[in-house]
Amino acid sequence: MPAPRPEPLTPLLLCSAAFAGSATAALCRSSGELRPVAPRELGTVVATRRAGRSCIVLLDEHLLCDDGRVELQPVGPTRIISMLPGSGADALQQRFGDVLSSILSPEPGAAALQVALRTALRDAAADDRLLGLEAERRRLAGEITKLNRIGIALSTERDQERLLDFILTTARDFTCSDAGSLYIVEKDASGTRRLRFNNSQNDSLPHLELVKFTIPVSKSTLAGYVAVTGEPVNIPDAYLLDPKAEYSFNPAFDQRTGYRTRSMLVLPMKNQDDQVIGVLQLINRKISRTATLTAADIDSVVLPYDDAALELTLSLASQTAISLTNNQLYEGLQESLVELKQTQAQLVQGEKLASLGQLTAGVAHEINNPLAFSRNNTHLAHERVLKVARRLAVQRWLEADAGGDPHARVSAARAILDKLKEDKDIGSDAKDVIADLGSMPAPKQLELLKMFFSYVSQSREQKEGSLDEVLARTQKVLEECFIGLDRMAEIVLGLRNFARLDEAQFQNADIDEGIRQTLMILSNNARDQGVKLTSDLTLTRPYACFPAKLNQVVLNLVNNAIDATPRGGEVHVDTRVNGAWVEIAVKDDGEGISEANLSKIFDPFFTTKPVGKGTGLGLSISYRIVMEHQGTIAVTRNETAGVTFLIRIPTEPKDPGTRTEGAAKAAESP
Repeated sequence: MPAPRPEPLTPLLLCSAAFAGSATAALCRSSGELRPVAPRELGTVVATRRAGRSCIVLLDEHLLCDDGRVELQPVGPTRIISMLPGSGADALQQRFGDVLSSILSPEPGAAALQVALRTALRDAAADDRLLGLEAERRRLAGEITKLNRIGIALSTERDQERLLDFILTTARDFTCSDAGSLYIVEKDASGTRRLRFNNSQNDSLPHLELVKFTIPVSKSTLAGYVAVTGEPVNIPDAYLLDPKAEYSFNPAFDQRTGYRTRSMLVLPMKNQDDQVIGVLQLINRKISRTATLTAADIDSVVLPYDDAALELTLSLASQTAISLTNNQLYEGLQESLVELKQTQAQLVQGEKLASLGQLTAGVAHEINNPLAFSRNNTHLAHERVLKVARRLAVQRWLEADAGGDPHARVSAARAILDKLKEDKDIGSDAKDVIADLGSMPAPKQLELLKMFFSYVSQSREQKEGSLDEVLARTQKVLEECFIGLDRMAEIVLGLRNFARLDEAQFQNADIDEGIRQTLMILSNNARDQGVKLTSDLTLTRPYACFPAKLNQVVLNLVNNAIDATPRGGEVHVDTRVNGAWVEIAVKDDGEGISEANLSKIFDPFFTTKPVGKGTGLGLSISYRIVMEHQGTIAVTRNETAGVTFLIRIPTEPKDPGTRTEGAAKAAESP
């Protein structure tokens, strides 16, 4: 329920004692309170009248001081009707400007005076409305600023109790509430939603001990009703509720403490998912935040909550709910991260995460160079386009019809000068010109602008060349950007082809293309370690497989081979069809594998790499993937150095998963 609007104030009509005793004065009394004042009192009466009250000064020669001056400084909605003889009105016009509403003869006719009064009252009322709108604008701007600051504070506070106490205090400050409380929605052991009375503040009972308790989420109580419906409740008097209301007010607190509850505002705290996670309850809105509330003066101190208070605190409650939800998500995320760190080393997926890290590093390195020069060239092209735009604006202004409206040309030139301020070469000159324009008449302004813009046009052409030349250079820069973007697109396409996220099912795929993309992704790692990557891929058609998983196997084998190969060595990958089998061989000339370890290399967590370097899961994962393809994976030691891993999958496979693992494992090439 909004607060009642104040009664409109009767306009104040100030005049001389002589005018008040005239017959003409009778015409004015119906328009407001006609009050005679002495010349020396005029300014004081105008300045000290009640705020917002319109004031009309009926100025005749009897209101002039002995030296002929008018003792008046207009304040608020004020208008002057002049009834001075001779040239006195001209001096008033120069001094008071628009405040001088009408100029009448010393003895105006009734009709003329009534028209002048209506005009002055209308203008004063318009001034009052404008002042009121400006005050409202400032109030709203201040509230928005406060809300922004509160939003920042809410987003940075991680302690829930401090956050709830802060929001309750802030809501009470905004609404001048004497008391307030907060309920939080929670679930009990059976999963039933309940409201926990969590926070309470009361200026009249500052030492009241907080006792936390829970109540059911039901429409029978005020807080429960708001939690169920998600709608705010604004109550002018808690003891005069609508008999048809579904909720009721519990007077037990008032009876126990002697407190007197009257106006209440109960608000839902809704998060970003429109879920009510709490209820904010404000009690007894006071005429000011510092007013003291007693039972004797409750009628004069306590006000109902208006629509502005409802709208503002509803926004505040929503911000709080979102912040609380985000805090809960943040805490949950922290717990999940801790749990992930504790279990990650024990999961088979840890190897895949390690591989993904290597892929990301390689792709980032490959993308970095084209991204860097594309970004730099884009910024350069942007600067050149801005320069061309500024030069075109100057040129068009110079070529425009000089016989046009001077004020319009000056206005257009000022807009161009605002743009030229951004030019690092002539920005300071543009600012000087803007400063000089303020003290010149329009013709002089045009002369200065023409001289400056001509200088700008000539100096820019000498330094940057013609517009066509600048655009040509810009086009070349953009073409270089396209080259870099095409390279990045090629790299991303390669990564997509490697992952084959849209090809997770068993299907026909180009195995050679998948291997090419895998080698491209690993090329950066190989270069860093001084290892040469070569391939001989000879498959002539697609074959049935799990494309993404097969790429993972090749990635693991080639990555291991790079790590095992000394600087200057070589890793070679080839593919071929051998009878009913597709064969993929990965050969390196590294340090090799001992005879004792050949039988253990496919065991989970077995690794010959230093601690922290490998998880021992890569070959185990590869082995299982090959089993899913109904194939075999074997390793043999080369005659000179290093080893060769040979993968064999059938050219015409049966349904996946029909073979047993025991039929696949081999310690040497079949």
